Amino acid sequence: NIAGITFCNLDREVCSRCGQPVDPALLKVLRLAQLIIEYLLHCQDCLSASIAQLEARLQTSLGQQQRGQQELGRQADELKGVREESRRRRKMISTLQQLLMQTGTHSYHTCHLCDKTFMNATFLRGHIQRRHAGVAESGKQKKQEQPVEEVLEELRAKLKWTQGELEAQREAERQRQLQEAELIHQREIEAKKEFDKWKEQEWTKLYGEIDKLKKLFWDEFKNVAKQNSTLEEKLRALQSHGVMESNLGSLRDEESEEWLQQARKLQALREKTEIQKTEWKRKVKELHEEHVAEKRELQEENQRLQASLSQDQKAAAQSQCQISALRAQLQEQARIIASQEETIQSLSLRKVEGIHEVPKAADTEEDSPEEEMEDSQDEQHKVLAALRRNPTLLKHFRPILEDTLEEKLESMGIRKDAKGISIQTLRHLESLLRVQREQKARKFSEFLSLRGKLVKEVTSRAKERQENGAVVSQPDGQPSG
Repeated sequence: NIAGITFCNLDREVCSRCGQPVDPALLKVLRLAQLIIEYLLHCQDCLSASIAQLEARLQTSLGQQQRGQQELGRQADELKGVREESRRRRKMISTLQQLLMQTGTHSYHTCHLCDKTFMNATFLRGHIQRRHAGVAESGKQKKQEQPVEEVLEELRAKLKWTQGELEAQREAERQRQLQEAELIHQREIEAKKEFDKWKEQEWTKLYGEIDKLKKLFWDEFKNVAKQNSTLEEKLRALQSHGVMESNLGSLRDEESEEWLQQARKLQALREKTEIQKTEWKRKVKELHEEHVAEKRELQEENQRLQASLSQDQKAAAQSQCQISALRAQLQEQARIIASQEETIQSLSLRKVEGIHEVPKAADTEEDSPEEEMEDSQDEQHKVLAALRRNPTLLKHFRPILEDTLEEKLESMGIRKDAKGISIQTLRHLESLLRVQREQKARKFSEFLSLRGKLVKEVTSRAKERQENGAVVSQPDGQPSG
């Protein structure tokens, strides 16, 4: 037993043959051998303890690596979720922007008598008829009572106000587009800065972790190499000592066996160290591959961000095209308003000329009734042609047309407040109409045939209504038209 040999006491031992005490020199040699063996046992214990510590640290490193891989997987899942959320919110923002552009402030209709707003003109008209019927009727009566000049002034004021509104809307649209372009540019710059900062932080973190692992592995390599060199020196020192002859022959055999065991342990330790080196090289290679994969992912993310920036630029170009189209529409509206204003001015001039010509026509009624009818018809045709070109002006010029009709009837001998006409006036008008029909027939060859067809059609329809009992009898003294 190595423990019994190492820690035994030989001071009281005697020779079995002669009974004399053991030689002191031999005792010293044996004591030295015991001390050497004790030192070797101590070194063996230290090596075993260091190996156990290294194994524990290795297990800790493996656990940390596994936890790091799990954390990387979790962060990758979170990154995917964040990307999906970002893509979904980007689509939502683009949809809302399109809806806002489609349903702008110009698509609403505001009541000019109160502060209510409606989606279309039908609801607005219904609201005015329900809530502001008296105000609307009084406004119509006031408009009918206003002179022609005041109506024209009001129309001019409305046109100026409309032009001002269009200019204000155009300027607001321009400012809004400029603000949107500036905001998009700022967002692009901020996104680029954040991406560069995040990339730099990731690179710094990755390099720091790699440096820490390199330092840790290098320290482990140094410790193991130092221990190996120490053990090799001790082994060479033990092998260099010669085997001393002694009566204790079995002691030399046990020491050689101890040396062999120690050599085997050293060989096993070397093999284990080589295995650890191989394992660490494999781990370093895996870390390098992970680093390359992370770098590739960062490059792909950079490409995706650049693609998204190009899409934003395309959207900005489309918005610029829409702005140009809106500007063209505004210019077209301004041109239409200018043409309407010119038409109003021309109609006002014609109205003034017609008012001056009416007294002259009344003076010469007995001399030239046919010329008067032709002039009035020409003037009426001109007014109707102007109203056909601009149907929206009919509502504004209704009072003017009513005044013109009343003046025309007065020029033909029919008073304004008359409820009917006499037989003599009817015959006079029939003679005038007959002359006009003859003149029309001279100008248009098919006039009489068309008139005959229309008379037959009207007569047949009148008979049908009389048969069905749908015709209401007219008062006495009023001839049928």
